This record gives sequence, C-alpha cells and structure tokens, in this order.
Amino acid sequence: MPILVPILMVKKLPSVLVFVCVISCQQKGVIAILRMGYMASIKPDPDWLIIKSFLAGNKNSFNELVNRHERSIYNLVYRMVGNSTDAADLTQEIFIHLYRKISSFRGESTFSTWLYRLAVNYSKDWLQKESRRVQTIEINETLLPDNGIGPSQLCEQREIQTLVQLAILELPEDQRLMVILHDLQGYDYKDIAGIVGVPVGTVKSRLARARLKLADKLAPHRNDMEKLTSK
Repeated sequence: MPILVPILMVKKLPSVLVFVCVISCQQKGVIAILRMGYMASIKPDPDWLIIKSFLAGNKNSFNELVNRHERSIYNLVYRMVGNSTDAADLTQEIFIHLYRKISSFRGESTFSTWLYRLAVNYSKDWLQKESRRVQTIEINETLLPDNGIGPSQLCEQREIQTLVQLAILELPEDQRLMVILHDLQGYDYKDIAGIVGVPVGTVKSRLARARLKLADKLAPHRNDMEKLTSK
C-alpha cells in the first residue's frame, strides 16, 4: 500500500506548475515516473512520454524506444568491437537489460545519454572479458550513407571506411570511444562527459590525442584516400 509523504516543493515554471512528491511504494516504476516528470518539466526529453507509458503498464511502448535507438546503439557497439555478429548480440543484450532495468532511469540526464552510457559499459565489459582483442573488421552497409551513388563509388566508400575503421580499432579504448562519440556520432563534449563519466577537459584531451594517432596511422594511406575521394 503506497504511503504518501507530504509535498516537498512547489515550483512555478513557464506555463507549468510542478509538484514534486516523494512516494514510498512497492512499485519502483511509480517513483521513476514522478522523478522523470519533474526532470521533463525542466528539460523536455523526447523519450520521456514513451518511458512513462511503459512504466505505467503499456509494454508496447518499449518497441518505440527500440525503434528510436537501436540503430545508433548498434553503430556505437559495432565501431567498438569491430564485427557485426558480436555487435548484434551485444545490442540485443543491451536492450534486454534496458527492458528489465528501465525503472532505474532517474531522468537526471537525457534518456539517450543514459542509454549510451549503458552501451559503452557493455562494450567495455565485452572487450575486457578474457582480454579480448578486436581482430576482425567488417563494413556493415547500415553504416554507409545512402546518397543514391553507383556501385563503383559505393565500393570506394567501403575502402575508405575500412581504412578508417581499422585505424580506429587500433586506438586505445578510451580514445577510440571519443572519436566514435564525437566525430562519428556527433555528440558534443558535455554529452560525452555525461556518457563516459569524465570531465569535459578529459574528453577534449583524449579526443585530441586520438586524432593525432589517427593522422599518423592513416598517413601511409593518404594518397590512396585522396584518389578515392577526388573521383
């Protein structure tokens, strides 16, 4: 039986009157919904209503979350582990974990930041388990842009992407992650700091070191890459 604790704070926001309550009950999902309701009123999260619906009992809402984030999570994991089979398996594990633990999302960051943090941790655990080393590289077509280009140009793009991906996989894990999140997936320094759990300054320094190493690794292929991109 839920026990209601008195209202702790009432705050007036533009067109929104927010009542923040703390509720002690057996179902953690209710607390999560209230926490997210407060956070969403401050900084709207496009996933919030979907999560709220899921925690309220609409299990079909989870499919919406998967559809919104599956591809980006797969791309992140794939670039970390280097092959599509393991990336697909890990992505499935991440969403199974999410289904079971989504009530632990407190709304203190955007849902995508929280989900990316989960994906990063899964990828790191996979790489560290039994001292795994990435030894294979496959270029998945879902990572290539669809610009209506012909077969020859698509082949050239794959050659370039293979060279770049191999160079990324040779980076230390923490630097590799900076390149993937910032240069390939477009996250800013602040978001990356939230995902990885390090200061913004650390993100910038790791990214700078990673770029220098990438430039060195790709230097022997510079002429070939310029020929491919100039055609």
